[in-house]
Amino acid sequence: MKKAIVYLMIFVVICFLSDSALKYSLGKEIDNQSPYYLSFASIGANLLESRLDCWAKIKTASTNQELDEALLKILNYLELPADEKEFLHQETNETIICRYELSKDEQRYLFILQTSKTDHKSHFLMTTISSTGDLQLRRDEEKLRKLLDCKSYYLYKGSIDTRLDNAGQEELLRVVMKCLKAEVNDVYQQNQLISMTGFSPALENKISQVKVAGKNCNAQGAIRCNPKENTSEIYLGFPLLLNDY
Repeated sequence: MKKAIVYLMIFVVICFLSDSALKYSLGKEIDNQSPYYLSFASIGANLLESRLDCWAKIKTASTNQELDEALLKILNYLELPADEKEFLHQETNETIICRYELSKDEQRYLFILQTSKTDHKSHFLMTTISSTGDLQLRRDEEKLRKLLDCKSYYLYKGSIDTRLDNAGQEELLRVVMKCLKAEVNDVYQQNQLISMTGFSPALENKISQVKVAGKNCNAQGAIRCNPKENTSEIYLGFPLLLNDY
């Protein structure tokens, strides 16, 4: 009888520890989720594309060779293939430019390094696009930040299988901002498009913030109708949407 009680107590302790470990693991997984994930899931949106734009000032490169060397250093650091034969060069009276595109593991990269002949400063831009989530994008950004003092903007594009009127667009976008725990600062509406900017304290340590009309902002969402496909397209930008939508 005593053995049975001991075995039962051991079993209860194991179950408790297993449950605690599972909750901890799930909690960590949720914490590590990309900010778009819960928002898209809450409104039934399918992710179509994730995009990362990073740019930084780099050591001045005065020639094509020096730009190539700077690009090679970045590519090697990111463990990306570097085919120097594919480096494209362009030179004008004002700038020297090196451009390189590549694809790896269903992810497209564009690198541009540019030197101004007037102020003798060089800048770097990396744009990378994925159709399978943003895990590698975030890894690339984290790695790049150890090499360069860069600024980063994220863009997520999704699709909702229904065509919404203006009221429906605004309602869904407010759900998205609520999932981000963001207070809405501004609402813009034109024809079949609505956009909102806001600030989320929950993203404060993950996303850099910018000033928009004197207010802190680290999230922007937009929804527009696609009449041809009879769907609605949703865009999320952190801290803002950089590109046309």
